[in-house]
Amino acid sequence: PVLPSHPLPLVAANLISFPMRFCIQARRKCQADPTCNATYHYLNSCASSISTSSPAEEPLVPEDCMEAAQQLRNSSLMSCTCHRRMKNQATCLNIYWTIHPARSLGDYELDVSPYEDTVTRKPWKMNLSKLNMLIPDSDLCLKFAMLCTLNDKCDRLRKAYGEACSGSRCQRHTCQRQLRAFFEKASEPHSQGLLLCPCAPTDQGCGQRRRNTIAPSCALPPEAPNCLELRHVCVSDPLCRSRLADFQTHCHSMDILGTCATEESRCLRAYMGLIGTALTPNFVSNINASVALSCTCRGSGNLQEECERLEESFSHNPCLMEAISAKMRFHSQLFSQDWAASTFSVMERQNKNPALRPQPWVPTLFSCTLTLILLLSLW
Repeated sequence: PVLPSHPLPLVAANLISFPMRFCIQARRKCQADPTCNATYHYLNSCASSISTSSPAEEPLVPEDCMEAAQQLRNSSLMSCTCHRRMKNQATCLNIYWTIHPARSLGDYELDVSPYEDTVTRKPWKMNLSKLNMLIPDSDLCLKFAMLCTLNDKCDRLRKAYGEACSGSRCQRHTCQRQLRAFFEKASEPHSQGLLLCPCAPTDQGCGQRRRNTIAPSCALPPEAPNCLELRHVCVSDPLCRSRLADFQTHCHSMDILGTCATEESRCLRAYMGLIGTALTPNFVSNINASVALSCTCRGSGNLQEECERLEESFSHNPCLMEAISAKMRFHSQLFSQDWAASTFSVMERQNKNPALRPQPWVPTLFSCTLTLILLLSLW
């Protein structure tokens, strides 16, 4: 773009320094201020000056673009975020990366997520009377799949991606879009139960169902590409770049002791947010819960270490592995044989209403007609 002949003036802090929650709101406020609006448009034009034509290149943000970003430091745009389930998410993310050009290069050390850092506190209400439809001896992955079927919204969203991802001529982009819709719109207990169902190491049928949850035959490339090439594709897309930044923010160790940056629930949400993007992870086999990207580091040349670091951020990530294990243990407890004791333990911490506690004369799980409230924060 044509550079200005004089430095852009600083945005008046007293005009737009009030923090706003989402970038779309902050952008509207910026539009009302001529200086802020001009600076934003100049930053928007900077995008064409940032080249990422190959994974091996190390592009730099032009100095004038960095200066323009600094001039918005007192603007509410600088602290704005987006929400995973918001309308116009793509627009919000485009605004975020426009005002943070230095974060949009695909560097592995991304440390600031564009997403609002929140934890869902809404309870999951599951009518236990529906559980008598489940096959008692079936594996847990099948039971969670049936629970999804018994929920209208989960069933509708699952069928949508099932149809989009089936057949020999499936369209990968359509399949991935429907996968993202499922994991964004279905309730977390249903989507997490479906994806993170525990399986015995000897139960390969259960493990296969778990691996097939994301329809890998269509959602993933038929041949494993280089991991850096996949990352290059990802960072070229604002949505995938945002999900990668979110994952790297919430699923990394802060020190050599392995202290995780945030809560396990945030790491899991960030991990699942990558499903349906160019960097879609999945379970690597039917016999364990290890996960990895569908890519290889062969042919990385002098970027071999960088490639391995990216690959190992999934396959050898202690924070992610513990988050997955903890969720699977929680899911296993829900269907433990000693259901009465398990139910009482969960509900005692979450609901003090005696009417909702299991009664001693209820002999089995399938005779229950109570409502079990499972708070997502307690696991």
